[in-house]
Amino acid sequence: MHHHLEKRVFTDTSSNAAKFLMLCALRQALRGTDQFKNNSKGIIIGVVDHAWIWHARSAAITLLTGGRQDSYYDDFRRPVHVIGEKPRRTTSKGIEDVTIFRPEGQVIYLASSLDAVTLSLQLAADVIVNISPPTARHVIAARKVLGVEDIDLLLAEAIADQPAEIVIGLTARSSLKGLDIATLTKPIADPARSPKLSELPGYGPARPWVDAIKQDVADWREESVPWSDVDRGVLLIGPPGTGKTLFAAALANELGFDLVSTSVGAWQGSDKGHLGTMLAAMSASFADATSRRGAVLFVDELDAIGDRLSMRSDHAYYEGNVIGRFLDLTTHALEQPGTIVVGATNYGHLIDNAILRSGRLEKHVYLELPEEEERAEILAYHLGQALSANELREVTDRLRLATPADLEKLARAAKRAARVRKGVLSIQDVKAVLPAKVPLPEPVVHRICVHEIGHALMAMASGLADVISIRVESHMVEGELVQDGGRVHYKMRNEALPTEKDLLAKIRIMLGGTAAEEVVFGNRSIGAGGVEGSDLDQATRLAYRLVASYGLGKWLRYQVGANRVDESFVPAPELRAEVDGILAREYRATKDLLTKEKARLMRLAAELVVDRQMRIDKT
Repeated sequence: MHHHLEKRVFTDTSSNAAKFLMLCALRQALRGTDQFKNNSKGIIIGVVDHAWIWHARSAAITLLTGGRQDSYYDDFRRPVHVIGEKPRRTTSKGIEDVTIFRPEGQVIYLASSLDAVTLSLQLAADVIVNISPPTARHVIAARKVLGVEDIDLLLAEAIADQPAEIVIGLTARSSLKGLDIATLTKPIADPARSPKLSELPGYGPARPWVDAIKQDVADWREESVPWSDVDRGVLLIGPPGTGKTLFAAALANELGFDLVSTSVGAWQGSDKGHLGTMLAAMSASFADATSRRGAVLFVDELDAIGDRLSMRSDHAYYEGNVIGRFLDLTTHALEQPGTIVVGATNYGHLIDNAILRSGRLEKHVYLELPEEEERAEILAYHLGQALSANELREVTDRLRLATPADLEKLARAAKRAARVRKGVLSIQDVKAVLPAKVPLPEPVVHRICVHEIGHALMAMASGLADVISIRVESHMVEGELVQDGGRVHYKMRNEALPTEKDLLAKIRIMLGGTAAEEVVFGNRSIGAGGVEGSDLDQATRLAYRLVASYGLGKWLRYQVGANRVDESFVPAPELRAEVDGILAREYRATKDLLTKEKARLMRLAAELVVDRQMRIDKT
């Protein structure tokens, strides 16, 4: 070690407040060791506060090399290594190497906790020291060599008790006259803590899995189960705004893990998405997560990574390499104790099956739009519980299509309205910022009621549903699709192994709305189609699954997986013709049945116009 630095090196070091402070702290920590006193060879492990670790690295290099800017032809000859921390400048190498070797001279390993250091390295170390943060005397010394105004010990002690960035800034400040010591000695307020998943409303479908993994992680920490017994790969599937990103952050907080958040888009944005830099960015994210002592790696937009079954020939090399590398990294990451991988997508069916298999992202959680009670709880949460969920039901029960993100936006607007009027938040503030609603003309409401009763009667006729509930709207949010003016809810039986008859009955239920319009009005509206998820979209997709996937058409043919009948699916011409035939045949049967039931159809529709909701019970 270099006890005395050359003048040039000392001048350079003393001009850097953080480096000089940690050089003082490092020398103090090592002063009693043979490595410092006698310049003995050996491995030194220094445990240093996370906020100071990179400044300690810079100081340690100066202490060991005397400021020489040597280049090392391999990583093992570097004199200073940092363990368990993400490098400030991420490279394709990711995290620092911690391979053990006997040094020719002295080598220092720095870590923010001894838990991050492998047992083998601890045993190989000649000395392990705790490197305390800079003291008040170090602050005084640093200000002297910086050539700034001297300060007394009392003020230096107050400065040394502050977080690292404040210590560095005040040490380098030219004059501290007028600085209030009382302000410095006040406790620093903790930053706002992001919520745990158990504190958030909603996420009903995910709760059982979250409870299970929380217990698994607790058992793993107590070493009663190995990491291989923990569920650690999950895919979140749901439309935009359903809270997938928040879920990952809240899960990390629930488990006491770090969150490493990224996306396929971020990887692709590295250096214009060239393959090498894309793979390096991906590898760096995984390395960051696996280097920590517990991390949730959140990968958004996972569908953008591609699917080898549908890749185009001109992109096959690129996409194949990306998917292959992602599979390797995921497998390796999930084997590392304390690493959980959470993927998120709006389109689960576009993801390569190898990513979704058991052992990788094996748990699939579908996040749908919140139910009535959940909507009220979510809005109450974002309003800071200033209003109860029960109070908010009169508002949220009318927001059937609101996502959690929409409800958060509504809460922000309501709180702003209360601030503007300088009053306490009230239900009137919430109502004042609701999206504008426009009344539907009575003829439109009547047609919607006929349409929904058509679905309901076909569901009853199928013999697969016992209880059906119907609800229609008299007002629509400005800009919303009129297709969402009515809803029919029912639960089908025989879902475990549906037969061809069951599937055809489902198609007739989907076509029942538009057929009822034609029976009553002599014409049809656009209410059955126009958007993904509409009646016609669902009926057409189910018909394609029937003939192209389930083998229930004219031929015993399998062409595509049932979950891949989407907008990217290109059916053979004969399949298109067969599907057209199925839809036409089932539409005729639906219209014939509803024609026979026309009197009942019209009576129930008239009741629904008046009541706006209805329940039909088979019994």
